[in-house]
Amino acid sequence: MGLGADVTESAIRSWPGIMTKPISRILLPLIPSLWLVVPSTFAAAATQTWVSATPVASVQAGVESNHPALPVTTIDATEGRQNATPGNSLTDTRPDSALLWLTAADEPGLSVNEPMYFVLGGNGDDFTARFQLSFKYRLLDPDSLPVEWFPPLAGLHFGYTQTTLWDLGEDSAPFRDTSYRPSLFWQGTLSGQGWMPTLLRTGFEHESNGKDEANSRSLNLLFAQPAWHMAFADGKSLIFAPRFHGYLDKDDNPDIQRYRGHVDWIFRYGHENGWLLTGQLRRGAADHGSAQLDLTYPLRRPLFARTGGFLHFQLFKGYGESLLDYNVEQDLQARVGISIVR
Repeated sequence: MGLGADVTESAIRSWPGIMTKPISRILLPLIPSLWLVVPSTFAAAATQTWVSATPVASVQAGVESNHPALPVTTIDATEGRQNATPGNSLTDTRPDSALLWLTAADEPGLSVNEPMYFVLGGNGDDFTARFQLSFKYRLLDPDSLPVEWFPPLAGLHFGYTQTTLWDLGEDSAPFRDTSYRPSLFWQGTLSGQGWMPTLLRTGFEHESNGKDEANSRSLNLLFAQPAWHMAFADGKSLIFAPRFHGYLDKDDNPDIQRYRGHVDWIFRYGHENGWLLTGQLRRGAADHGSAQLDLTYPLRRPLFARTGGFLHFQLFKGYGESLLDYNVEQDLQARVGISIVR
């Protein structure tokens, strides 16, 4: 995957301009906390040399690749063990190893989708847990008759993500809120030449919290999410994957766009075999917005790409940590735990 030779370092440095001052004020308080756990190698990211990001033509069967716009994977653990030598990483750290990815025709029918994690923490006053489960299912086999008639049908997927905020500090330890997000989308690869993205996901998503009356929250939206990927000479990679969405139905929360906005600015930076930082920034209206940072590190050899066991740090600040509280501002929430998909 890649943007091509005409993507310059100065163009990438211009991305922070996406964040307006209100978002910057949300993000800045996160940075001192994050530096406690982020290795110093991230500080030198801006000075690294770009390398070619041409997709690898051959891939290993069974290696899963998709993130909801973060489709970079590592090589399979079996190959990593074969290539590992004393003093080396658990897996192959060649720069092109992070470029191995799968098209919709190659990935398993049932595969991981968004990160899956369980983290504990809070803001010092409240003690909470947050956990997420997610998967996707390809609706048609690559060799099915409909796909033979019309090949783009191979990109049709059903996705499901469930995120829960658990209030462990209360006497009965109730679940504060759960967000249910079924989706139907098409995902496919693009040329990746010049400024053309490498991957595109677009479709329909419903989100609700399963409550009624005053606590009911729900919305339907259409979204489009392109993804660009760049690789660095030291094996690290950067993915930029903004998710653009338009609201179809939001009667239970008619002003939600004031807090979420219409774009989730998503990035992913690091080494697929080491530290990996993921961020999501939202910008609404009237200084409303949010920022979430997730930092992970592998604790075991991967079962397959993006799946294994990872130490997981999470920071959140701003509006809408849960769908129920979409218009409630949260102080800095710091949590730590484990993830099995990142």
